[in-house]
Amino acid sequence: MKLPDKIIKLRKANGWSQEDLAERLNVSRQAISRWENGTALPDSNNVLQLSKLFSVTADYLLNDDYSSDEDIPCVKEVHEIFDSKQKNFMKLTLVATIAFIIGAFVWLYQAINELNIVYDILAIVNAILSAVFLYIYEKAKRQK
Repeated sequence: MKLPDKIIKLRKANGWSQEDLAERLNVSRQAISRWENGTALPDSNNVLQLSKLFSVTADYLLNDDYSSDEDIPCVKEVHEIFDSKQKNFMKLTLVATIAFIIGAFVWLYQAINELNIVYDILAIVNAILSAVFLYIYEKAKRQK
């Protein structure tokens, strides 16, 4: 995909008009139109601003062989590392969930048998840790 097509695609994906993009980059609407028509190219400063604005790499914008950031070798490597870390996080989340279930049973047992306050504290700590792990998991899932 060529640079003009990428700019159009990214601009529309954000729901911006040429005027909106021009304001964000502090250039004229005509400059955006020329970039999108392929009659002119953005200078290096504007390419960097575009990459930051659209959250893509300058490599992706400038290399016609890349149809997405995922095609860039270093990005692929980072995604592989992230995937392995996510698998480890999933295992940790599973352990936390099991701990939460055990804590719930301990709390229930304590409530039935009226044991001492230590079990209440363990159950509360367990519930808090499980909630934190689930929050982090959901946040990581949304970022991917």
